[in-house]
Amino acid sequence: MRKGYACARGRRYRLYLPLLNRIIIVLMKYARGRDLGTLGGVPARRALTQIVRRGALPLLRGSVRRILLGRIEGPLFIGRGVRILSGSQLTAGRGVFIGDYSYINCYSQNGVRLGHRVTIREFAWLQLTSGLDEPGDRIEIGNETYIGPRSTLGAAAPLVIGKRCQIGANVSFVAEGHLFAGDRDIYKQGVTRKGIKIGDDCWIGNNVVVLDGVEIGSGTVIGAGAVVTESIPDRCIAFGVPAKVKRAR
Repeated sequence: MRKGYACARGRRYRLYLPLLNRIIIVLMKYARGRDLGTLGGVPARRALTQIVRRGALPLLRGSVRRILLGRIEGPLFIGRGVRILSGSQLTAGRGVFIGDYSYINCYSQNGVRLGHRVTIREFAWLQLTSGLDEPGDRIEIGNETYIGPRSTLGAAAPLVIGKRCQIGANVSFVAEGHLFAGDRDIYKQGVTRKGIKIGDDCWIGNNVVVLDGVEIGSGTVIGAGAVVTESIPDRCIAFGVPAKVKRAR
């Protein structure tokens, strides 16, 4: 009897499996704002578990905390242990994801603006101002850009990252420089602020450092471990310390 019951249950599960897959895909499209196609052969129940752990709980946190934030246009996903300071200066599009234990201090002149479906992975650090008397400018990240885990975005000067960029783990953007001329103590000399601009569709590898005053053109690739001290044109491949253009794409 039990064997027959188990077989019947298995048949019912196989019958409803396509419908369950479709429901999961629709939910994912609602959450992230784009069609993700099929589940790639992953069982529907496993995908659903992943959605709950990585999507439903962060969505719940985002829904609760968005009342303290600025303009949020759609679903917002916030991981565990995320700290957001001066949240009223954070604006975000649809389907933004902020990973576990990230720190975002939005206190500045113009705040933090995240486009649709921006992903900021775990342990990221975003800060615009170190002292209250000299607030930083802004951070802007374009639609569908991915920021890897443990990345550092310091933006005393404007830091503008374009659309559809792929930025690896442990990448640092340093939109400020220190003055150190003569015999005076460095901490008394102040800073320079020029800004950083990253074009659309760039790929920046793991452990890259981008210094103040740099512009990286659209479609450019920066190899892992590079230190970018000078601007790089569109559609180039650059790497090294300091980063140099090796060839065009």
